[in-house]
Amino acid sequence: MNKKIKIFSGPNNYDLKNVYKEEDDEFIIGVDSGLTYLVDNQIHINLAIGDFDSIPKSYISLLENLADKVIQLPVDKNMTDLAFAIEYIYNNYAYDEVEIYGGIGNRIDHFLANVNLLKRFQISFRDNSHYIYVLKKGKHQISNPYQHISFFAMEDCYELSLRGFRFPLDNYFLTTSDSICVSNEGSGIVEFSKGRLLVVCSNDENLL
Repeated sequence: MNKKIKIFSGPNNYDLKNVYKEEDDEFIIGVDSGLTYLVDNQIHINLAIGDFDSIPKSYISLLENLADKVIQLPVDKNMTDLAFAIEYIYNNYAYDEVEIYGGIGNRIDHFLANVNLLKRFQISFRDNSHYIYVLKKGKHQISNPYQHISFFAMEDCYELSLRGFRFPLDNYFLTTSDSICVSNEGSGIVEFSKGRLLVVCSNDENLL
């Protein structure tokens, strides 16, 4: 396996140089408007997916030569382009990790839809100011270079302990409606015995 899938998605509100570093054995997917970043920066596209209603028509014709495979979706459908892409790779590819560039900001309804994807798949989202992912139960060493780190229960988290962070916790029951873990700082150990934990690392935009 040993394959890292990298998905470039809209909104195009991130600096490619800040979030993307080329790696061996990476598999590049462009989803709709995220394809413009790949085309403009001449990054090889393994798979292009979308209804392509958010990119110039001239780019669509270029994809035949720039992408190994193109899947054009209908405009009217019951899921977002990104949701289709993740479903597709889940059913058709073996991989170790899926990292998504974009998917944060602009339309809040699309972001909430992406949070639902985090509930279903082991994926992460990254843009200039954020890195968002989910932890399963167990003990995790977190190295956090961002200004803030927040934790939210996607499922009730039992015996949650935070050690080494600015604001520690010890054997805390974190429910899905509890926001006590917002705006923590630093790095450390996260441990819990049951549930799933959403981790949101973030920088204030004026610090970029």
